[in-house]
Amino acid sequence: MKTIIIDDEPHCVGYLHVLLQQHCPQTEVVATAGNGQEGLSIIQQFAPELVFLDVEMPVMNGFRMLEELVDIPFQLIFTTAYDRYALRAFKFSALDYLLKPIDPQELKNAVNRARKAPPIDAQQLTLLKHHIHQKNSVLSNKIAIPSLEGFTFLSLEDIVTCESESNYTKFHLKDGKNLLVSRTLGDVEDTLEGKGFFRIHKQFLINLNHVSKYVKSDGGYVVMSNNQTVAIARSRREEFVLLFGKL
Repeated sequence: MKTIIIDDEPHCVGYLHVLLQQHCPQTEVVATAGNGQEGLSIIQQFAPELVFLDVEMPVMNGFRMLEELVDIPFQLIFTTAYDRYALRAFKFSALDYLLKPIDPQELKNAVNRARKAPPIDAQQLTLLKHHIHQKNSVLSNKIAIPSLEGFTFLSLEDIVTCESESNYTKFHLKDGKNLLVSRTLGDVEDTLEGKGFFRIHKQFLINLNHVSKYVKSDGGYVVMSNNQTVAIARSRREEFVLLFGKL
């Protein structure tokens, strides 16, 4: 994969270059740039298949650079020093990132994902910018869900429950449809933290706004707005009742 690195910190560029040589032989770094303007130039010159892009850079940051592109015909991995709360924005947008300092195994995983990933959708970048800067109340309730064909953009209010299926998660939607996603339930739970979802059982994450009934008998369970019944784990019962009481 023809690869370029765009980062304003030379030591970060050098470190990533070495890691790619050592751990990702399928990549070939053909050029590097120190800001977005230089990045646009080398993208045009080298037509890369994979770009590592720092978000915060002087002159022209990563987002401004991407806005200058008519399309994005390459895979994109952000490199960032954002904290874990801002990192949730990348997950909401289904865009890949590496947290600095970059871990070699995480780099290998990200490159492998990039080789199989569908083309980037412009709406993913819009969602990412919003969730980092929290400017648009409409987009704050949107999430990008990756699929084999590309991406499905869902409103959080349309998600009733998320069910674990091994290394996949099945989204049960209010229109009766299901969506199977190649993400673990733990990863989905982390992405939706603070958005009104609750891990009621090791196998289920539920949208509290879709709870229709709480039944104490038979060990305790809830009935959702789609008539789906979900048992409450004994260890989660007290916390659920407290949360439910605040609705």
